[in-house]
Amino acid sequence: MRRRLFLSILLPVPALAQDLRQALALQFRAELEPFGVWEELPGLGPAWRPDQVPDGWRPFSTGRWRWTREAGWYWQGDPPFSALAEHRGRWRQVAGRWWWLPGSRFDPAPVAWAAPGPGRIAWAPLPSVGEPAVGWSVVPLEELPLLPVPARPLPDGDGLRQRAPPDPAEIEAAGGRLPEPVPLASLATAEDVRAWYATDSRSVRGIGTPTFRPPPSSPTPAPSGPAGADDAWQAFERQRRLDLLDAERRRELDRERDRDRLR
Repeated sequence: MRRRLFLSILLPVPALAQDLRQALALQFRAELEPFGVWEELPGLGPAWRPDQVPDGWRPFSTGRWRWTREAGWYWQGDPPFSALAEHRGRWRQVAGRWWWLPGSRFDPAPVAWAAPGPGRIAWAPLPSVGEPAVGWSVVPLEELPLLPVPARPLPDGDGLRQRAPPDPAEIEAAGGRLPEPVPLASLATAEDVRAWYATDSRSVRGIGTPTFRPPPSSPTPAPSGPAGADDAWQAFERQRRLDLLDAERRRELDRERDRDRLR
């Protein structure tokens, strides 16, 4: 009896996951069709491949890294599909071609970082759980903030030491200069910004959070006119905490509905 109950709980999960992938493919199909082709890949489900990129192209190789006040690094890609395909889902290399697998979670920088040698930084599309990262790009650390970033391919290998994203102090110590931080809302849509507030994908991946804004050395004076930077930051923190609480309430409601369906 226990075995049958255990299986009844487990069996719907793959079907639900497959339904979610199909639903996401349907949602994003029209947006990506002008720039590539959709196919059903064995064992992976619906996937999309860009067909207007040069030979040797790899995700996150043409564009620039921007430093945001709220989220740290944000990848601003040059291809017209970057806003979607380089911020949601996962990339997978199949038979020498890059395929995008639909996903719902928004991430400002969905990449793995590595230190291939002294004074250098590399990144590659974030792999699925348990798989190695491939498709590395590399630059000298001080060149990471350049616009556009002069990325070069790095051979895939097991010797790469993965690490947390570099913070501004490392860039400056290497001789580079970080541009003025920009608001995340100036680069991503309002919907994506709200999604990031609710999930903060850095903590989901277990990556340490760099120090994005040093604490003030003295108490913030009461504003006499328009809100200053400190007041705006405090408002952002308050709103983010409220969004996190709201997201947790929604997740709990979803879990209750799932439990009711399984009964």
